[in-house]
Amino acid sequence: MTALRDLLGQQWPAIEDAARTFVGGGGETIRPDAPDGTDSAHGRAIAALLAHSRLSSSGSRISTRDVLGMGGMGVVHEGTQVSLDRSVAVKSVRPDKKTPGSTLKLLQEAWIAGRLEHPNIVPVYDIGADAQGEPLIVQQRVEGWSWDTLCREADTVHTRFGASDLLDFNVRVLMQVCNAVHFAHSRGIVHLDIKPSNVMIGAFGEVLILDWGLAMSLLDDGTGRLPLARDNAEIIGTPSYMAPEMMAQDGDRLDERTDVYLLGSTLYELCCGQPPHTGPGMIATLYKIATQAPCPPPESPEELGAICVRAMAMDPQERYVSAEALRLALQDFLEHRGSIRLAEQACAQAALLDGALAQGSSEDVIRGLFSAARFGFEQALHAWPHNEVARSRLRSLQITRCTHALKNGNAAHAAEFLAEIDDPPAALQEEIAQALEQRAGDAVRLADLQQFADNMDLRIGQRTRVFIVGLMGLLWTAAPIARHVGGDVSAEQAVIMMIGFPAGFLVLLGGLLIWARDSMTRTVINRRTGWTAVALLSFQIVQTAVGWSMHLQHLQIMTLNFVLWSLCAVLYTIAVERRMLPMAAGFVLCMALTARWPELVWILTAVANAGLVINALVVWFPRPLFPPKPPPSAAPT
Repeated sequence: MTALRDLLGQQWPAIEDAARTFVGGGGETIRPDAPDGTDSAHGRAIAALLAHSRLSSSGSRISTRDVLGMGGMGVVHEGTQVSLDRSVAVKSVRPDKKTPGSTLKLLQEAWIAGRLEHPNIVPVYDIGADAQGEPLIVQQRVEGWSWDTLCREADTVHTRFGASDLLDFNVRVLMQVCNAVHFAHSRGIVHLDIKPSNVMIGAFGEVLILDWGLAMSLLDDGTGRLPLARDNAEIIGTPSYMAPEMMAQDGDRLDERTDVYLLGSTLYELCCGQPPHTGPGMIATLYKIATQAPCPPPESPEELGAICVRAMAMDPQERYVSAEALRLALQDFLEHRGSIRLAEQACAQAALLDGALAQGSSEDVIRGLFSAARFGFEQALHAWPHNEVARSRLRSLQITRCTHALKNGNAAHAAEFLAEIDDPPAALQEEIAQALEQRAGDAVRLADLQQFADNMDLRIGQRTRVFIVGLMGLLWTAAPIARHVGGDVSAEQAVIMMIGFPAGFLVLLGGLLIWARDSMTRTVINRRTGWTAVALLSFQIVQTAVGWSMHLQHLQIMTLNFVLWSLCAVLYTIAVERRMLPMAAGFVLCMALTARWPELVWILTAVANAGLVINALVVWFPRPLFPPKPPPSAAPT
């Protein structure tokens, strides 16, 4: 790039002088002067051609009618090829421009196009002569639209060709142009004036390159017919699209990569609607070409902009090696474009997610936006694994979601999101590890709390507890009543009964506890209730035996038993179930009454035990015996 720029800098005075002679704007082609038609090798070639009558006479073969178009040197008429009765375009030199040189340029264009039989190049059918013997070029008549206007008209493109995406349509047209240019290069021909106005789009979508009047050959075929690029010593091309070496006035610098530059200039216009080289005048435009490296076309897709910049590199060695390489790059872009669109849609969802996070939206909203954005990026990468934008944004999205989960105290989800991130940030990894460690400690404490709550849950084993306490309480109530009704017995019989009853109750209670061991061992209250009853009956048996051994009367022993029962009731109420306070109060009261009226000990025992049953049923019964009344409904207004 530096060598060519330095060369153009050195030649700039000559370039500027030449530019002052050009007429027109940057969009008009600068054509080299035609060589003398008699003294040059080209002149001798045409003279030989005419001398041997190798031009077809058009009088009987071609009929011409209206003018279809007119250029700087030529005019095109509508015509008919009589032998085939088909419409053709007949190109000749404008009457006011006829010189041997202009005639030779017309023939050279025909000779070049005649060598390029390709679907995207307008074919030349014949070279004829008019009545005065002046050459005529007979070529295919192209009916359609010039691409320089069609490339901007999305509605027309959609109506005529059913293409809803104008950029996609234009890129596909350019790919066909690349194909034709690559074919010309394979024949040693460079076009040197590629631009949208030199491309026609036919009524059926056919793409045809026009105007090979500036084309030159890179190879000398020995016929002298073709203009050789190496012989060029002038500024040539259309300034709005021109490659820097086209100003160097050195034909050896013109080659296939010059056309690659022109294809890149065309791509630039397709992207942003204007050619790459513009300025207030011809000199300013040429100076821009000579000194400034191209920038990506504004508002173009990133990949397409990169293709454009490479194709238009100032140093030809930095451009695509061929028009075919450029075509393949455009093909890759079209294949990647679906991925790019998916990534753009996913970026929009990611932006909505950022807004939702900033506004503190609900977790459902955040989860939905995250899922939509992640799916879009993943589909974009599936379509094009090298979509770095999608890959980078997906990683950022995952980090955002991970950070949000961590911020909300959900370390487990944060760890799951972290596992999906390639090369996650070390700081985030450490933060999540600390959160997981803390969560593990919290889980242990929570498990301990839950175990404690379960131990203290009165609902667990409630039915079984009520059943056992109710059954035992009824027996404890019935037994003293039966003893009171049974009348007087001997002292030994009384003691035997006072030991036998609790022993029997102890055996029965043990059986019930074994039967209901699953529920009666799950909570603290069940275990303490069971063990309190077992301890009470055991101590009662021991206390009765000790009292008997001390020769106490059975009524005295029963009074001591009441003290034992009352003490156990009070301790149970304090340590296990405070709602059993009425039961404890009943035992204490009956104990006091027994001390005053010992003869009522059995009745008072039955009353205290009955109070135990009633208190237990009220407190522990699965359904409230007296459900609360519903609140009164509001009075109608």
